[in-house]
Amino acid sequence: MEKEKKKGWTHPEAAEKYAQTADIIIPERKEILSIISRVAIELGPMDPKIIDLGCGLGDVTAEILKLKPQADVLMIDFSDEMIRRSSERFRDNKNINVVKRDLNQGLLDITGDRGFDAVVSCFSIHHVEFENRSKLYSDIRELLKEQGLFINGDLFREDSPAIDQWEFNNKISSLMIQLKEKLGQEWTFEELKLNRLENSQKMGDKPGTLLETFQDMKAAGFRHVDCLWKSRNLAIMAATKS
Repeated sequence: MEKEKKKGWTHPEAAEKYAQTADIIIPERKEILSIISRVAIELGPMDPKIIDLGCGLGDVTAEILKLKPQADVLMIDFSDEMIRRSSERFRDNKNINVVKRDLNQGLLDITGDRGFDAVVSCFSIHHVEFENRSKLYSDIRELLKEQGLFINGDLFREDSPAIDQWEFNNKISSLMIQLKEKLGQEWTFEELKLNRLENSQKMGDKPGTLLETFQDMKAAGFRHVDCLWKSRNLAIMAATKS
């Protein structure tokens, strides 16, 4: 599964397809990006230092810079193509550094800095292997200042299989309409359902439940863990170091 994931996301076509269709596949994406960036900035200092985990095309960082152009951001991704695109996008900003790293490998050797105001992530951690998530959360906590925040917008699985399946089926029905209206593509329900399941497997999607994530963050030492926003199987969680 890990090899399939890397093959999917490291291919240049995957980055281009995501850039073209992300807001169609995930209509809530812009709202999620806005909430993550606002929380990071509005609850942080005047000149924040932030890590953007699984930065992808750099959309979270772009939202952060709209609110705080002077923000210092360390962007991290494992895809060469995403790294290339993000580096090009922010090439003129001296406060932006882009680093390649698979989140399964941990974070602490990337930087000696343990004074970040926030760590943000959007649609990335559900690609991390389950057995590596507790260590990742511990690393994130160690990189933060005492009052630092971890804000994660991601794909989650419902605890009830019946509810999870119901949400997935409704997502497919809504997506059929969006693809026809926005791209002129016509799919049957079963065709699109199979397409999304195959894509999820290829990209290495492994969503956990909100409860599992809450427990993992608490076990990593975060003092407060909250769900800021939820819509179907998408949610934003925020955790404070102390």
